[in-house]
Amino acid sequence: MKIKLLSLASILAVFNLNAIEIGPTGSGIEFGGFVDWAYQSQDNPDGTDADTFDATQVELNLDFTSGPVSVSVDYDIVSTEGASNSGGQHGANLEEAIVTYDFGNGFSVTAGKMLSYLGFEAYDAPNMYQYSYAYDANGSGINGGQNIYDGYDDGVSLDFANDMFSFGVFASAESNGGYEYALAFTGIENLTVKAIMADWDDYEVTTLWASYQFDKLLLAGEVAKRDLENTTADIDGWLLMGNYAITDAVALTVRYSETEVGLESYEKFTLSPSYVFNDNFSGLLEYSTYDVENVPTAKDPNDLFAVELIYTF
Repeated sequence: MKIKLLSLASILAVFNLNAIEIGPTGSGIEFGGFVDWAYQSQDNPDGTDADTFDATQVELNLDFTSGPVSVSVDYDIVSTEGASNSGGQHGANLEEAIVTYDFGNGFSVTAGKMLSYLGFEAYDAPNMYQYSYAYDANGSGINGGQNIYDGYDDGVSLDFANDMFSFGVFASAESNGGYEYALAFTGIENLTVKAIMADWDDYEVTTLWASYQFDKLLLAGEVAKRDLENTTADIDGWLLMGNYAITDAVALTVRYSETEVGLESYEKFTLSPSYVFNDNFSGLLEYSTYDVENVPTAKDPNDLFAVELIYTF
């Protein structure tokens, strides 16, 4: 499973670290996942109430390793009513299903439905530093998820990694697909720098981000762009984020981001304290405020308040 953050400094650890072996000892079969509950309060642009409270996502992960071959299957069960990190969905779907062959010299090849290389902010809630995404505003307010990165796609990737750098090439098997290219530098302790480009039939996406861990403080920044074919509604975004571990259990995330959609410009400020109850259970609060620039007739998206609880297993 590809993780978008090569060095996770957040106290919300990568969830599959809690996976348990379910077959005979040494079988290489592990089962894990997470349950994500969230309360979100954010009125619609017209002022009507849009509060939600539900089990936003349940993810089940099954992993198998035998020698150089590994298989990972992730299954999602989603129930939301317009939550910022989901866009309002119901039902179940196969999120990821991949087979990887490790050549043992830093190279590996992976085939199946897999996570995009794109973006600093992770896809799944346990790997996020806050509840919402940085680039989630458009001309009508909040449209859920975020507007620049891609999520998952079917195809084949070739990856290489060592202590200094890593690179990957992904070829989509979709009818309107294309290629993704990723290069990361990790040759300086606590520093990660990544440059990613996606060249699809209908659009191109580029992201460049860097993060550095100063003892208990993680600082990160990103610039991102989505260029659409045959339209002027290209999307540009950038963010600055800091995550400070106040104690082993308490952390605080502060994020500022801007998103330009065509001629419209949105600013977002996020404050998110988090708390780790134990190795499996964590929670966070988020308050985000928005400001619209360059559109005199547009209304600012309403402030977002969220409470999120995440249990990993």
